[in-house]
Amino acid sequence: MPYFKGDPIPEIRQFRNIRKDGYNIKEIRMGTHTGTHLDAPSHFIDGGKTIDQLHVSDLRGRGTCISYDPTNALKLPEEHYDIILLYTGYNKDWKNFKTFENFSYIKGEDAKKLRDYGVRLVGIDSPSAEIQNSRDFETHHILLGASIPIAENLNSIPLSKLVGHSFSVEVMPIMVKDGDGAPARIIAVEE
Repeated sequence: MPYFKGDPIPEIRQFRNIRKDGYNIKEIRMGTHTGTHLDAPSHFIDGGKTIDQLHVSDLRGRGTCISYDPTNALKLPEEHYDIILLYTGYNKDWKNFKTFENFSYIKGEDAKKLRDYGVRLVGIDSPSAEIQNSRDFETHHILLGASIPIAENLNSIPLSKLVGHSFSVEVMPIMVKDGDGAPARIIAVEE
């Protein structure tokens, strides 16, 4: 599994084996921001909501997907959506990565547009919404500071099929007590 440079290296190993122990158990070791995951406001905001404090209504709603390139202006739909997913195509070659480099991100000015538009959640098919090597973490501060969770590292392949469509979205993070983030399953069902 690819990981973000500097984060814990993901490891999955067989802990118990059905032939030896009578049952199977895997041991999983990874950071809270590995794979498809959700950033809670507490990831960057002191006193911000943690994963276990997010209400289910914060993590579901009517969504759409927009093709996004941070070098172009973000154009938001006139019709209002609770959740905006951004397709950049970055993770199409996920299986060829060991660590993420030169990934897509959300420009600070576009994070402000999303905040002002009134989204309750933003997602992107990049390991981070932030430009690589950021020192001020502007995008995270804008979105998470407005209590807008960020779903990161979405799978580009199914996401590409949702561009321009309306659908119901449900984000289901692993419930981590006091979690700044957590691996998540994200489901989009077309209306």
